[in-house]
Amino acid sequence: MCRVAGTILSKRLSFQDSLSIDNPFKNTVYRMISSMAHGGPDDEGLYVSSESTVIFGHRRLSLLDLSPAGHQPMSTADATVVISFNGEIYNYQQLRSELIEKGYTFKNNTDTEVILNAYKEWGEGAFLRFNGMFAFALHDIQTKQVYLVRDHSGIKPLYYTTQGERLTFASEVRAFAQTDLVIEEQPEWKIYFLSLGFIPEPYTTYKNVFMLPKGHFLKWDVDSGEYKVKQYFRYTFSSTILSEKEATQLIREKLEASVRRHLISDAPIGLFLSGGIDSSLLTLLANKDIKDKLHTLSIVFDEERYTEKKYQQLIIDKIKGNHSFYRITKEDFERSLVDILQAMDQPSMDGINTYFISRCAKEEGLKAVLSGLGADELLGGYPSFKRAHTFTYTQYLPSFSYRLGNFFINDKLKKTPFLSLEGDMGKYLFLRGLINPDTVADILEITEREVLWSLQKLNTTNRFNELGPGNFASWIETNFYMQNQLLKDSDVMSMWHGVEIRVPFLDKELIELAFQIHPKIKFGKPQAKWLLISAFKDILPEPIWNRPKQGFELPFNKWMKKNELMLQMLHSPNKTVRKLTIDFEQERLQWSRLWAMVLSEKWHHQSAVSV
Repeated sequence: MCRVAGTILSKRLSFQDSLSIDNPFKNTVYRMISSMAHGGPDDEGLYVSSESTVIFGHRRLSLLDLSPAGHQPMSTADATVVISFNGEIYNYQQLRSELIEKGYTFKNNTDTEVILNAYKEWGEGAFLRFNGMFAFALHDIQTKQVYLVRDHSGIKPLYYTTQGERLTFASEVRAFAQTDLVIEEQPEWKIYFLSLGFIPEPYTTYKNVFMLPKGHFLKWDVDSGEYKVKQYFRYTFSSTILSEKEATQLIREKLEASVRRHLISDAPIGLFLSGGIDSSLLTLLANKDIKDKLHTLSIVFDEERYTEKKYQQLIIDKIKGNHSFYRITKEDFERSLVDILQAMDQPSMDGINTYFISRCAKEEGLKAVLSGLGADELLGGYPSFKRAHTFTYTQYLPSFSYRLGNFFINDKLKKTPFLSLEGDMGKYLFLRGLINPDTVADILEITEREVLWSLQKLNTTNRFNELGPGNFASWIETNFYMQNQLLKDSDVMSMWHGVEIRVPFLDKELIELAFQIHPKIKFGKPQAKWLLISAFKDILPEPIWNRPKQGFELPFNKWMKKNELMLQMLHSPNKTVRKLTIDFEQERLQWSRLWAMVLSEKWHHQSAVSV
């Protein structure tokens, strides 16, 4: 797990002396990686090609082969391929053995060198063979091609821009502020953010900086400066597994194998135990496989409603390990708020919970922590899986009826104007939209039509009729909520503390399995995530799964009251913002909506909020 950045120049722009300390592009890349030093505290490195057309930078968080042999950027033994890599390849040992049989030799024990030799052997076909989370830049010196490659699920971020006759890339948006490029504000980002609670890929707060799509690579020709973005992998739903017994057996096998892979590390690794089904199950499985005692972490609060200590203790009593409870208070939150805002690479109404658990992991000396993220999206853990059936009927309603939502008092019904949008985005916003469109319009002082028009441009695919309610809910939860919010927040907040979050439920083989199971088996029982529970009922205590779902959230409705940033909204020139601030203080508005307004009003281009 690391941070990467770089720039690829046209020959006209290249600085001929690659070793010169005055090379302005080399200095720019160095500033870029320095701005992300928190994500790679163990080492740094630069690569400049002989013609100064390709410059890679790297900050390292050491997890495999902690020796200097793991230094990056790294090249093949014949110095024909160079890489700057962020992530983990969990099947690297199998690939390494296969490559050794083909005659390749290895200088170190890293997965990075496996990527290099895999590319030498299979070219672009190597990308399909990797099971892991990754974002890397690779320079093929002989063919004069540069690749930017992102993993199958988009677990690791990779942003890029093609301005100024060059390709510039980085793991975080904040790094682009260190360049000489003209970076302008994306004019519609506030509409996206207030409506969704995040800025959807590929967009950012910057007009010309984009996220490389998951399962894609960008191929840049160094001589011509021409490039193309190509998809190399895509998950598909097949519904070929029709037996519940077969499904549960395979889930057990694949998850157990995934946990074993995700525990591979030469640095201290632990597990976040929230007390829910997913983290409890990962803890029990990891306890069987880890060589030393398992180190688990839990967060507790003074506010009893949010604390799951009794469920956490049920699992702690079943394992041989070291467990640490961390009590987070309102005072902790207020002291940390400035740092939390600095940690945000892009505005998000979530992620603060991940900030605290990652900080706790760092204090415990851990370099990596396993998380249960992904199980809800794949196996039906959210209320949206039941509510998705609504779309079977709403698609027959006349379009004018969607606008009637503005007249309802019920918060869910007030989101019906989102259904006037064509395609999947409207359905997702109806299920999970943060602020309804007429209120977004009032906050930004534009028309509701402008809001809906901007959102319409985000997505026009319509997969509901193709997938059916259950798989459709899984698809939008995976591709909208998890992709754009949970994974981004997990990455940026953990890496701010120099900690890696690993997600065993997003193992490539496990996702492929989940998408092969018929929806009647996956979602046919009233109990959420029944297949997962059934697969491990012999080890998972009933009190863990036989209770209402409780997400990992902090007591923000209480903690953010009388908060200085929130109260500043009382002085906003916008009357809607003032009214909503009063509503929050009088407990008529959820914290997340006011928090989104705070960020949208105070966010600056340099990834900072004025406090």
